[in-house]
Amino acid sequence: MVKFNFFLILVFLLFSSCKDKKTVTPVEKGNIAEHTVKRSVPDITPESDNSKTEFTSEQIATNRNSFDYHIVAASYNNNNQAERFKDRLYQKGYPSVVLEQNGKFRVVIQSFNKKETALKELIRLRELNKTPDLWLLHQ
Repeated sequence: MVKFNFFLILVFLLFSSCKDKKTVTPVEKGNIAEHTVKRSVPDITPESDNSKTEFTSEQIATNRNSFDYHIVAASYNNNNQAERFKDRLYQKGYPSVVLEQNGKFRVVIQSFNKKETALKELIRLRELNKTPDLWLLHQ
């Protein structure tokens, strides 16, 4: 049930961000990585007060724990280092969370249920950002 609720939230966010076509900036072939770094996280304003939902980092982390495959940007032995890296990623437009597993603090960018989907997104992100440091974690 939690997976289904998280899926509905993702679908809602996807459709609500696609409403305003004027904010889409065409990307030229030569500067994709530059645009990725400079992108901002759009503000999503719900249409009614009843649908206003804000999630805490703990709730997001709980939802991410329900998935089996995670794209990891970094792994640290110290939670403070992981939190600082997570904040830097957020400033670049990548909302991420820190997951703790076996004494390691992993900064997770995205999470998936299917390995095939996770691998496709991992390859896309590596090519887009020219970052081979991203890796896939299976829980």
